[in-house]
Amino acid sequence: MGRPVAVVVGVGAELGLGAALCRRFALEGHHVLVAGRTADKISQVVRTIEKDGGTAQAVVTDTTRESDVVRLFDQAMSPGAGLDPADLIAYNAGNNRKFDFRELSAEMFEDFWRIGCFGGFLVGREAARRLVPLGRGTILFTGASGSMRGKPGFAHFAAAKSRGRNEASHGRRWDCNWSSNQSTSLAC
Repeated sequence: MGRPVAVVVGVGAELGLGAALCRRFALEGHHVLVAGRTADKISQVVRTIEKDGGTAQAVVTDTTRESDVVRLFDQAMSPGAGLDPADLIAYNAGNNRKFDFRELSAEMFEDFWRIGCFGGFLVGREAARRLVPLGRGTILFTGASGSMRGKPGFAHFAAAKSRGRNEASHGRRWDCNWSSNQSTSLAC
């Protein structure tokens, strides 16, 4: 039995929620795969974790590219000597910006949708494909991506409930919960 591995997808600013999740999971003893689009930002999070005595690895990932997500999970499930396959996944990708709704272009909406919903679908699906056969694991969708406040992230909750019903029909435990902080979590 090796060290547990956590994957945090959607890490941006050092002071953001994704970075905070990375630091917390490292503090709890996980080796953390820090996944985000900007190499400099995720590398800074890795340096902070290492400075505090934890271990982490930066993995540049665009959640809207299926090949990036598959590559991330290939790495997460075969992380190397002394490390267990990942069983804790947090999806935090989002691109929430304040703007006047009347000024929202179709292109901007599609960008929000691709990151918040489509990216969440790709990560959630790939995580389920990898965790269900293990019979264990947790997938978290944060408020940035799992929000129920009329943003495209609402689809995560619906997709998670659907996955849960499907897994239950095959005799597997797959719980889906929505908490008051507007995050969706799955556990198998």
